[in-house]
Amino acid sequence: MAPVNDGLLERRVRCVVGTLIAIAFVASCGASGAPTPRGAPTATLAPTIVPGPAAAATPTPTPGSNPSPLPSSAAFHGAAAVSSCSSGKGSGSPPGSASNRTSGPAPFTLHVPIIEYHRIVPADQADQPMNRLVMTPETFDAQMRTLSDAGWHTITLGKLAGDLATEVTPPAHTFVVTIDDGWWDGYTYAYPILARYGFVATFFVIGGRIGQPSFLSPAQILSLVQAGNEIGDHTWHHATLTGLQPKPLASEIDSGAAMIAAVTGSWPVTLAYPRGKTDTQVIAAVAACKPLQMAVVEGGGRPQTWANRYDISRLEVWPNVSGYDLLVRVRGLEG
Repeated sequence: MAPVNDGLLERRVRCVVGTLIAIAFVASCGASGAPTPRGAPTATLAPTIVPGPAAAATPTPTPGSNPSPLPSSAAFHGAAAVSSCSSGKGSGSPPGSASNRTSGPAPFTLHVPIIEYHRIVPADQADQPMNRLVMTPETFDAQMRTLSDAGWHTITLGKLAGDLATEVTPPAHTFVVTIDDGWWDGYTYAYPILARYGFVATFFVIGGRIGQPSFLSPAQILSLVQAGNEIGDHTWHHATLTGLQPKPLASEIDSGAAMIAAVTGSWPVTLAYPRGKTDTQVIAAVAACKPLQMAVVEGGGRPQTWANRYDISRLEVWPNVSGYDLLVRVRGLEG
C-alpha cells in the first residue's frame, strides 16, 4: 500500500469523524426524535481500520490545544453505522459460572488498587483553573516513578475485568490507572510518562467529543490502543445518568460505546459513570450493554467481586499527593 500523505490523512480523519458523529446521532434517534430502543434492527457496517505499528512512537509534548500530530500510519476507509450496544459482540456476563462467585461464604475477590485522574497538563496550557482535577506532568511523573521504583506495575481495567471473570489473581503490586474525559493532554503528556515506566492506562473518553478541539482525535486514540492502553466508555455527552428516563439513559451509554467501536474496531468493555453518580437503574442499563463487563465510581477502595463489578470504586488522586503518599495509599488498598 502506498504511504498516506499526512495532509490527506488528516482530511480523511476529520471527514470520518464528522460522518461518525452524524451517523451516531441518527442511529440514536428515531423519526420522532426519540432514542432508538435497544435491540431495534439497524443495518450496520463494521469499521475498517488500517492499524499502525504494534507499538506506537511516544509523542513529544507540544504546547497548545490538541497539538499532537496524526500518526501517518493510521488511515480510515469508509464510515461505520452504529446501533445499540445491546446487539454488540461480547457479553455483560463474562465466561464462567456466576454461581461459584456468589454462593458460599467467600466469593472470589480481588484487591487491585484503581486510581483516577482527569487532566495531566502544564498550568499555562490547562485552559481552566488549576484545581483538584488538574495535575502537572511533573507531579504525575513523580507519582508514577515512585510506584515503578517500588516494584508496582499496571494492567488495564479491562484486563482486571477479565481476571475477575476467570478468577485469576494478578501478580502482587498490580494497579490500574484510569484517566477520564478524553482530553488532548492524555495523549501528549500522560501517555509519554506512562510509557517511560512501562505502564498502561484506561482512558475513559466521551464519545461525542472525540475529534473535537481540546479532545483526543481518532488517530491519537488508535495510537494509545496500539501501545497497550484501553479506551473505555464515558457516555456520549458526559451527562449525569441518575434521573434520566430509560431511553435517554440507554442512548447515552450505547452511543458512547458505539462511537468507540467505530473508531477502534472493538466495543469497550468498561465504563466510568460521569461524576461518579449511579443507582440501581443506571447499573441495570450499563449491564444491558452486552460488551460492558465492569464500571467504576469514585471514592474509597472496596475490593472487586463479581457481585459489585458494575460498582467498582476508585481512588481519586489529587495534585497535592506526593509519590510516597500515593504509594502508601495503594499499599493499603492492596490488602
